[in-house]
Amino acid sequence: MARGRTYPDIDLCERDGMKVWQIVCCAGLGIALFVGLIISVVFYATSGITDTAEEFFAAANEGDYSKAYSLTSQQLQSQTDEAGLASFLAANSLDQVVDSSWGSRSIENDRGKLTGTVTTQSGAAIPLTVELVSEGEDWKIILIDADTSGLQSSGASADVNPNPMVLPSAAQQEALIAAASNGFVDALRDGDFSAWHTQFIEDISIGDLEQNFSGFQPIETDLRQLIANGPEWEPATTLNDNGDLELVGSYGNDSEELRFRYIFTGQGDSDPKIAFVDYEID
Repeated sequence: MARGRTYPDIDLCERDGMKVWQIVCCAGLGIALFVGLIISVVFYATSGITDTAEEFFAAANEGDYSKAYSLTSQQLQSQTDEAGLASFLAANSLDQVVDSSWGSRSIENDRGKLTGTVTTQSGAAIPLTVELVSEGEDWKIILIDADTSGLQSSGASADVNPNPMVLPSAAQQEALIAAASNGFVDALRDGDFSAWHTQFIEDISIGDLEQNFSGFQPIETDLRQLIANGPEWEPATTLNDNGDLELVGSYGNDSEELRFRYIFTGQGDSDPKIAFVDYEID
C-alpha cells in the first residue's frame, strides 16, 4: 500500500517562522534604506553651508585672511574689519583648524546652522557653532561661537567679542618689552616697586613684586647693562590660546644672559598690562 508522507506540525511552524523572519528582514531593510535616503538628502541639502565653513577655516589656517573675510556676511563685515577677524581667530586658535565634525546641520529659509567640533593643529577639540546666511547664490558666515567666546553677528545686537586684545605690531611689542624691562631695573635701583606695579594687572600686588624680584637688587647694575644692549626675540604673530600676548627672549653679552618671558593681556586696543613675568639669569 502506498503511503503518503506527512509533515509534522513543527515543520510547518518552522516554515511559517521563516516567512515571518523574511518579512521582518525586508521591512527592516526598507526602513534602513528610507532612513539612509533621508540622511543623504539632508547632507546634500546642507552641503553648501559645510563647504563654506570648510573653505573659511582652510583659508584661515593658510593665513589667507582676505579670503576668509570674503566668506563672511555683509552684516558681520559691518561690525569688524579683516584685522579684527584675524585677531579673533588667533585668540581662539581657530586659525589652526585642521579637521571638523558637524554633528548637527540645518537650513531654514535663508539661514543655516552648523554645530560640532573642530580640531586644531595641537590636537585640541573646540566645540563650535557656525551660523550662515544666504546672500545671492552664496552662503556667508554671520556668526562663529567657539564655546562661550566668539565672534557674534546675529541680529541687530551683533558685535565683536571685545575680550581678545588686538595683536600689537612688532615695533609695539618691542616697546612693551622695553617698558617692562626698564621698569624692572628702575624698581631694583630705587628699592621701590610702585612705579613698575602700574604696568601690571590689578590681581598682582606690589608685595607680590617685592617678594619675587627684590632678590635681583644686588645685580641691578649688571642687569641694566644687559638691557641696554636690546633684546633678542621673535615677534609674536598670533595671540596665545587665552587671547594674550606672550613674548619670550633674552638680553645678553659675552658672559651673561638674562632670559625673560612676558605675558600681556588687554581688551581690544587698550594698553596691554603685564599678567605674568619670569626672569632667569645665567
